[in-house]
Amino acid sequence: MIGVRDFGAYIPFHRLRRSEVAEIWGNRSEGGEKAVANYDEDSVTMAVAAGLNCFNRTDPQSIVRLNP
Repeated sequence: MIGVRDFGAYIPFHRLRRSEVAEIWGNRSEGGEKAVANYDEDSVTMAVAAGLNCFNRTDPQSIVRLNP
């Protein structure tokens, strides 16, 4: 089968309350919280984590490389 068969996701563990941000900026808060990356989590690190999450549910032998 050709195409996207699965996907992975990664959401950072740390949270920032929106009320704290609104207080600093002097605005009203939307409520809730926002996921924020840790000091050592860049976009590549999070992309690799999402890819590994995807492969947790996929048999590596089922992946086929197509020659262009």
